[in-house]
Amino acid sequence: MELDRRKFIAIGGAVTAAALLPGAAAWADAADPATPGAADERKPGTSGEPDGVWLPGDTHVHDDHSSDGSAPRQLTDQRDPGNLPVSDQIAYAESAGLAFLPLTDHRTFDQHWDPLWRSDKLLLLTGEEVNGSPHSVVLGAVDTVVDGANPPGSAAFRHIQQSIWDTHAQDAFWSVAHPDDGEYTPAAGPNDNASVQGVDAVELWNASSSPDVEIEYAENRWNRGFRFGGVAASDSHFKELRPNSAPGKPTTWVFAAERTTRAILDALRAGRTTLTYGTGGAFATIEADLDGDGRFEAMGGDEVIVQSRALPKRAALRVRVRAGVGARVLVYAAPGRSAGPVATYVPTKDDQTWLIPLTLTVDHTWYRVEVRAPGELSGRDADPNLPDQLRAATSPIFVSVKQAAVPAPEIALPAADGTDDRAELAVGEVGGFAGFADVAVDGRVSHVVAEVHEGHRTSVVYRRLDGRGNPHSDKTVVLSGTSGTARAPRVVASGKDVWVVWQDAQGQEQPHRPGIWLRHSHNGGQSFGAAEQLKTGQGRAEHPALALLDGGHPVVAWAENSGGVFDVRVQVVGVDREPVNVSAAGKVVVAGTPTDARSPIHPASLFPTLAVTKDQRIIVTWQDNRFDPDAGWTGHTPPAGQPASGGTNPDNWEIMASVRAGAGKSWSNPVRVSGNDDAADRHPAVAVDRDGAYVVVWETKALSASGANLSLRASRSTDGVTWSAAEPVALDPNAMSQRPRVAADPDGAVRVVWYDSRSADWRWKVFTSRRNPSGWTPPLQVSTLGNNTWPAVDKGAVVFTSDRRAARSQRDRTQEIYLVRQG
Repeated sequence: MELDRRKFIAIGGAVTAAALLPGAAAWADAADPATPGAADERKPGTSGEPDGVWLPGDTHVHDDHSSDGSAPRQLTDQRDPGNLPVSDQIAYAESAGLAFLPLTDHRTFDQHWDPLWRSDKLLLLTGEEVNGSPHSVVLGAVDTVVDGANPPGSAAFRHIQQSIWDTHAQDAFWSVAHPDDGEYTPAAGPNDNASVQGVDAVELWNASSSPDVEIEYAENRWNRGFRFGGVAASDSHFKELRPNSAPGKPTTWVFAAERTTRAILDALRAGRTTLTYGTGGAFATIEADLDGDGRFEAMGGDEVIVQSRALPKRAALRVRVRAGVGARVLVYAAPGRSAGPVATYVPTKDDQTWLIPLTLTVDHTWYRVEVRAPGELSGRDADPNLPDQLRAATSPIFVSVKQAAVPAPEIALPAADGTDDRAELAVGEVGGFAGFADVAVDGRVSHVVAEVHEGHRTSVVYRRLDGRGNPHSDKTVVLSGTSGTARAPRVVASGKDVWVVWQDAQGQEQPHRPGIWLRHSHNGGQSFGAAEQLKTGQGRAEHPALALLDGGHPVVAWAENSGGVFDVRVQVVGVDREPVNVSAAGKVVVAGTPTDARSPIHPASLFPTLAVTKDQRIIVTWQDNRFDPDAGWTGHTPPAGQPASGGTNPDNWEIMASVRAGAGKSWSNPVRVSGNDDAADRHPAVAVDRDGAYVVVWETKALSASGANLSLRASRSTDGVTWSAAEPVALDPNAMSQRPRVAADPDGAVRVVWYDSRSADWRWKVFTSRRNPSGWTPPLQVSTLGNNTWPAVDKGAVVFTSDRRAARSQRDRTQEIYLVRQG
């Protein structure tokens, strides 16, 4: 049986159990990873030094939601049952003393809709191994990051570059996975894919690859001005190989400001990591005092700008290694291994520190540490002839003179469009993140809400704009209070009444259990009453939608899994005593059997959206995978005697709808809007046109794992039950069109906005189209500068996320909310 090298399995003992180096338990006691101070060590940081806590985790782990996620599946060409449920990997990570874990299944987000995706001990990060070739890992996104097709004649890495920009528009983390299988070989060097810019990290240590080749690739990029940190990845697929190959083997430690998912993601993006062979064993850190004041203000991952190569005499590096007795400690500076280490030490104590005088001879350099010792291979493809195997490694400290390093890729990005689109800054600031905006227009006033990430927390903010370009419009205010877990806001307005809804776990992330919160302003957004929590169960309530009934009652919908599966709940606040489950009817749930991890079927109803007609009819639409033959699982397990099929293809998601004739009426049974068994239809948006009919727009793609573009489809109905055949909207076969939002313009015509990859400069742009009696108008480009994503629209006012004021192509987090008016 020949196995793909990504499908890691040890044959003949190529990877064997590793003995921990002595002394590990003295500083990394994993007795209770849920308790701060047990699996981590707080570094308070003296004045001017970093303050945070080291947290152990993994960044690349699979389960049976990947079609090849377990050994029985791989060894039988996906014919046999799986034996690696979500809960199994989570339980192992808990027992290993990890503090955080993503499940990064291949090109799917289904693992997060599994009822078993929960932990009382771990901080679970959303994760996915994205893209067809090369592979990448995304952590912290809100849904799958789709890998589209390159237009004819484009550079090979165009779709990868757009994946990075798409990820950063969500303030999520993007990492190169196993670069020795997609970006680099020692014989040929870097290929075209290595020219992507803005990478947050590279897997320096993937257990199913060769860490030495991966480090060689990273050094090649660092020497050309690319700036990113390193991560370790078990790439775990098979429980049969534990503990030799398992979550946390090797381990990525992040230096997080606090024990939250946002702080972990921020630390990963900053490169504040150090890597170890497991949760025990040798542990290395590197710090720098560039100004010679005795305070080591920089650590691994940091980028420091100094004004001159002439550093103070007391400038130094500080290298610390714990549990490294008998190993070799190697300190490297640019260009790295090709020049040999600048210092080598052999620890004689369990906790030892060295100071290295620091001088600069070039304008851009870096410093990092490795720990090596004889013993078991550090990765499946590691060179067995090496005298020492990798046991620990730090991310580099980057130092530049006067200005930060600029990447020098083999293939440059196209120049960015410089045309002014006259968009107005609504929320955000340079260097910060504001995204996922919504807008409601009443008269000349635009009410804007957004999600802001600041201080390692997420907040919901509101701003009132008077529509006259007045720079003194009301300032941005935080609606979510002191909570650091508020997300996904929506807003509606009518006269002086403004409502804002969002999801919020109120800081509770072990387990994740967000609820739905609502605030009301009686004076046009000048002030808001206290936040009200709507009634939800004990599960996760996420991705709320908001509309307005009779000008006075907010209608709120959300997805919730308190019953095990995700269903859509809707409540007319002030009318309904409790929310109504509108998606459960007709859904078949299968409990499954213990002998097959892939046998449970939990169809998910997700990402609801709402609209209300003038005669008070309500419609809710959502995406639903109940019509997929094995909902929630990529690939298909065939009946006996039939060939396997499906590979890692996505589920057959459909758009569904339910309507309510008015307050006090019952909701109709859900009906299919898209009805296309050959495509994944997702992320619907709904509005009411001038004739009182419903118009739904959604994104669709072929049931292909990668290399297939998203495009938009639309359907119309006068009653919400019978729907017109789906029609394309602004179709361009060479472009990706995603995340549509719709609303009626002042003249009653329905306008759709979305973001799209068809521009000549490769950047994501916002486009729009209107539905006229003759159909949808040709697409009109709304935005021009930089990347522009996640639009929303109301009465012709369009808000979107943009990185246009980012000063660098790497390590610049800038994402802000802009507003532009159409029509």
